[in-house]
Amino acid sequence: MWPNTILIISLILVMDCYSKTISQNSGHDFWDETEPFGQSTAVAADLRLPKSVQPSFYRLKLKADLEKSKFTGDIYITIKANEKVKEIILHSKGLIIDKNATLTEQIYENVQTIQSSKVKRQVNESSIESTSQNTTNNDVTEFPMLNSTLESEPATISPVNTQVIHSNVRNIKIISITESTGDRLVLALASALVPDIDYTLKLSFEGNISNSLTGFYKSTYKDSNNEIREMGVTQFEPTSARAAFPCFDEPAFKAKFEISIAHPQNMSVLSNMKISTEESVPGEPNWQWTHFERSVDMSTYLVAYVLCDFKYLETSYTARDNITKTIRVWTQPAFISKANYALNITPKLLAFYEDVFGVPYALDKIDLIAIPDFSSGAMENWGLVTFRETTLLFDEKEGVPGEKRGVAIDVAHELAHQWFGNLVTMKWWTDLWLNEGFATYVEYIGVNHIEPEWNMFVTLTRDKMTLLRSDSLKNTSPVSRKVIDASEISQKFDEISYTKGANLIRMLNNTISEELFLKGLAIYLDTWKYRNAEENDLWKAMSQATRSTDSLKDVSIVSFMNSWTRQAGYPVVNVKRDYATGNVVFEQRLFCSSPSPYTNMEKQIWQIPISYTTTDVPHEQWSLTPKLWLKERSVTEKLNLKSDHAIYVNVGAIGYYLVNYDQKNWELLSQALKSGAIDDPITKAQLIDDSFNLAKTNRLEYSYALGLTSCVVNGEDSKIVWEMLLDNMSFLKHNLKSTSGYLYFQDYMRLLLAKQLEKLNYGLSKPADDNEALLVENLLLWECMVEGPRCLHWAKAEFRKWMEQTDVNDNPIPSYLRSLVYNVAIKYGGREEFEFLWNIFQNSTDPTVKTLIISNLPSTREASLITFLLEKSLTDIPKQYAALAWSTDVPASTRLAQNFLINNFDRVYQVFTNLDSFTFPNILNMVFGFISDTDELDKLKRFALQHKEKLLPMSQTLQKIVDSANLRITWIRKYSLGINEWFKNYMQEHTQQNTTTVEPEWTQNITISISDSNTTASSR
Repeated sequence: MWPNTILIISLILVMDCYSKTISQNSGHDFWDETEPFGQSTAVAADLRLPKSVQPSFYRLKLKADLEKSKFTGDIYITIKANEKVKEIILHSKGLIIDKNATLTEQIYENVQTIQSSKVKRQVNESSIESTSQNTTNNDVTEFPMLNSTLESEPATISPVNTQVIHSNVRNIKIISITESTGDRLVLALASALVPDIDYTLKLSFEGNISNSLTGFYKSTYKDSNNEIREMGVTQFEPTSARAAFPCFDEPAFKAKFEISIAHPQNMSVLSNMKISTEESVPGEPNWQWTHFERSVDMSTYLVAYVLCDFKYLETSYTARDNITKTIRVWTQPAFISKANYALNITPKLLAFYEDVFGVPYALDKIDLIAIPDFSSGAMENWGLVTFRETTLLFDEKEGVPGEKRGVAIDVAHELAHQWFGNLVTMKWWTDLWLNEGFATYVEYIGVNHIEPEWNMFVTLTRDKMTLLRSDSLKNTSPVSRKVIDASEISQKFDEISYTKGANLIRMLNNTISEELFLKGLAIYLDTWKYRNAEENDLWKAMSQATRSTDSLKDVSIVSFMNSWTRQAGYPVVNVKRDYATGNVVFEQRLFCSSPSPYTNMEKQIWQIPISYTTTDVPHEQWSLTPKLWLKERSVTEKLNLKSDHAIYVNVGAIGYYLVNYDQKNWELLSQALKSGAIDDPITKAQLIDDSFNLAKTNRLEYSYALGLTSCVVNGEDSKIVWEMLLDNMSFLKHNLKSTSGYLYFQDYMRLLLAKQLEKLNYGLSKPADDNEALLVENLLLWECMVEGPRCLHWAKAEFRKWMEQTDVNDNPIPSYLRSLVYNVAIKYGGREEFEFLWNIFQNSTDPTVKTLIISNLPSTREASLITFLLEKSLTDIPKQYAALAWSTDVPASTRLAQNFLINNFDRVYQVFTNLDSFTFPNILNMVFGFISDTDELDKLKRFALQHKEKLLPMSQTLQKIVDSANLRITWIRKYSLGINEWFKNYMQEHTQQNTTTVEPEWTQNITISISDSNTTASSR
């Protein structure tokens, strides 16, 4: 699954009594910071189903009535016990279960006969019918049957001619059916199940087709006649299959599925497998049964079915197993032309993945469908992949580069899951990252293959650098984190599982070589296909692939990777050179943005592969291959380095760690950067990003990090350099905005942007390629954010020109600049501009248009309009857009949103938690995610304590908000005055010299701490 926004983040252990008030004289704070709120070492009693009963086959028959929002069904589950048990426990949520359930046992016997052959067929569990014969056991009823089946399976001819197989079916009495905690359905039996015998459990059930975005739910859209059309959709990951049919709803309970759906004849029905047959429903005109082929073994969360009146585009490809496999892209009829790009790239990606993994795609078809109402970005259901409309459809004429890139990434991600997640599935949610981290890494490989000019591995590096900020928070979590409560499952779908998992896999690939990495993957997939694995199973496969490699003989792949996946956070590698002897000390410490990290985390040691080069080596000779290992706290190496050239560690930023250097080496790196000796964009971006992270935590003088930013003052073409520079300056922007020196920050940013914007003609000329288009949009956005007069005037004029058009569908604003123009017009405009966009949002049926508008309407500064939007998010705004109304402008509008949430908590909570388990945590992050003073932080803590029970399932979101707020509050108090003074001095000197090539004194004022990570470095 690819969440639309991965923002699931964490909460603190609070005092037992909420009624305590805040007091400066209190012996302890009302908010206990000693350990995360809601965390416990004890596993919830109802978290896991017993392993004593295992399913192997589901026969699901479902009748779906969209008009009445009801469904009814029968489920036949073939189960087997591995020990004697007198109860069956499975999952059911919100379903009405018919008490007339049956449990039958199938017994096979060899019977002497004069027949000339023995015929043995598997009995279809869904079709056992016979006349009963009572036995002496009152708990069991026997049904003698001979070779009975409804399945068209070939007979097995035996050479033995004197026996046939008799099969007896016995009914096992079910004493009671009760619902229990943890969505558990408990069937008490009169007699124990016998191990290694097949039983068939039949349950009849009914339920409501929900208006949420999980389980089996209803989605709607308006057709070309402006009439509302309804469709039925499923979204089962992580734990919602149980809301659609009774099942063993855990990843490890893999089974085959055979699905039949009764539905109106004017609708199409899709499921994981191909359609096998269709037939009318007796006695119900205009209804039909659609029967699907039996599936491969898969987990319940991957089951899917959709009822719709969509159209499709079709293609095919010949797979590695020499089978031609059908690909269809489905969408509402009005958008069928937007399906072409996805249709074009899907066969290329599937064929490429087959070549890379050495394993063919497992099924005979794959459908990709754009759902009008959808929570996540997409969902990898095996053979039937569901998407948001904006993540599958792309308008070749009006679409912008970011939208096209988004479609490619989402399609590549979900197709990668067909191997990593579907073919091989994690055993339990603890190892969700095996699914999501792998799919994320592979998505970059796949998109880089089909769109090489996008330089996707540079994007992967940028995403890693961005993640390093949140992964340095005090309450960050390991990639492989035990799930001990059901509420924690949804919180696993975060940037740690996705982006950190992907970058750790990339680091492994780089460490052992791509050849051996792919060999290990082939071993892993072949060993665990159609089964469930844990992370060490992957590491053991990699160990097998690298066993005969001399350079890795001292490396335990299991220990190496466990040090990264099972420990929270990441290290900073401190590099200290002795320029006289040539000795270099490499030392590792936890990198944490908090001055008081947890003691157990401070003791962590990682196994770090260290790559390095020097600035006198030409860039084309730089090697990403590790040259040494840091497995202890520190190691000293004698290196033949020239004292007047810098060492550069973590070449290409492949390693998941930061690097700090001694003062002289920093100065040498700065000189190399300014002289052009370092011209590699990734290295530039890495040095800028590392320096800001180090400065933020007192490990480096801030004047150095700020000084590095001037490397772009005369222009810079690299997108990643600008992205990392602007990302770090964004932190300063938010924290300095309420200070008197913010004006100098604005002036400095305008100076940095000026040359490159002029070079790009301010976006008025058509960009040379997609990368340039994205760069132009980012730079113009910043020019407007720092209130550059040219940008503001231009954006307002463009919007006014559009408003004056006779036909609003004739939009004169360049498509790749519309988001920027809308934002400026709404922020600096009033009710007129707001209502103009709001009316277009209401009347448009295009999801891209609606998403673009609702993402920018919250930038208004009018309190009444903010309140209007928040109210509408609870009523009129369609459910998949509603959360975007909360992305208000910082800081004034976010305070309005905070108060609205606090005063209307029950309403807001009910609306968004009823949709899914992801949306409300995202709203918390948007509303409270930029707290910068203690009053706001205390308000959040009181709010969290007041609603503690309801907020426990989103504890990680709240805890990271608190960690980030503490960081900002401390930062403003400690650094804002000195940084404002730096900007003031720089701009005054620039004005006096009337030049853009200023070299201020910061280059001579660098202080750093190597051995003591808590040493304070003052800021100028």
